[in-house]
Amino acid sequence: MSTALQNSVDTNLSVSGIFSNSHFKRVISKGSSKFIDAKIDKYHQYLELNKGATRKDALEALYSYLLSEYRCEYVYKNFITKKILLGRHSLNTSTLLNEFRVGSSLADLVLINGKSVVYEIKTELDTSERLEDQLADYKKAFTHVYLVTHHSLIDKYLSILKDDSVGVIALTNNFTLSEIREAKEETRYLDITTMFKSLRKEEYSNIIASEFGKVPDVPNMYYFKECLKFAEQIPPKNFHKLMSAELKKRKPKETSPFQNNLLPEYLNSICMAIDPTANQYDRLYQFLNTKIN
Repeated sequence: MSTALQNSVDTNLSVSGIFSNSHFKRVISKGSSKFIDAKIDKYHQYLELNKGATRKDALEALYSYLLSEYRCEYVYKNFITKKILLGRHSLNTSTLLNEFRVGSSLADLVLINGKSVVYEIKTELDTSERLEDQLADYKKAFTHVYLVTHHSLIDKYLSILKDDSVGVIALTNNFTLSEIREAKEETRYLDITTMFKSLRKEEYSNIIASEFGKVPDVPNMYYFKECLKFAEQIPPKNFHKLMSAELKKRKPKETSPFQNNLLPEYLNSICMAIDPTANQYDRLYQFLNTKIN
């Protein structure tokens, strides 16, 4: 879908700001978003939409602008969600986690299936300043790590990456994901404390109960520390398997929107992250299908 929008710093930031979890959280909870409507109204005249166009059509045109002019992190997340999670795998056997805390870093995406795989995104807009520290954190909790970047930056990152266990994926001009180098399994750096701190209370409690037949009977203020003492008795590789099994349980409340192609492709990653209920999806569909002219 073509647009007459002119590329500028202000336009790029303004349009990319539409595709954020916070704005669509409001849509699924309230059925509306003044912010999104204001953006559509602002750019409507440049979008070359047909008469009777809906918000869905306008958002598709704005997303198309991002694809051609401003490939921000969200564009990459959306392609990973679509082509790797939904294209190669299945929601029945895999779980995708968004902005997952690992040590002092936030992993852009983590895929849990037969493996645990981190996807660290470096767009044309990013620097490599923290990359080494980020990768070191990820290896403490997960066994496979990929760097995902634009095809024009592949040589740059291949020269930067000192560890050949880190895989590299390129976003091509045709908007495919091309594996340049396969990630190798790396378990030497798995760290109990890092893995443990990445889990929710219910998750690490399940692990302790399954391995030791009980959880610590202590006041709540001491519970985390005592559970960690138990966890430290488990070999790191074993704990990683137990952690992965718990993380894999973080399934979307509703899978049919993804499995039955009910969502516009440009909302796959957002909906995977904000995880609407069935009623909330109804609000989203109603919002998207409302005519704007």
